[in-house]
Amino acid sequence: MPSRSYYKVVADNIKKRRKALKISQERLAYMAAVDRTYLGKIEKGEANPSLKILKKLSRTLKTTVSLLVANA
Repeated sequence: MPSRSYYKVVADNIKKRRKALKISQERLAYMAAVDRTYLGKIEKGEANPSLKILKKLSRTLKTTVSLLVANA
């Protein structure tokens, strides 16, 4: 059975954390200073976010980069 791709794991971790905090995708993008359409692609597993973007998202989501990429 093939493992899930790195992109999909990161996407799911970000989306799960965002929803747990009850933040809309648009609000998260604004708070993290990330383009909303780019965030949408990240959450669909269609984009490969840089470490800089992951750091912005992790700070905004009150978590760590390592948790956002856990099981990747």
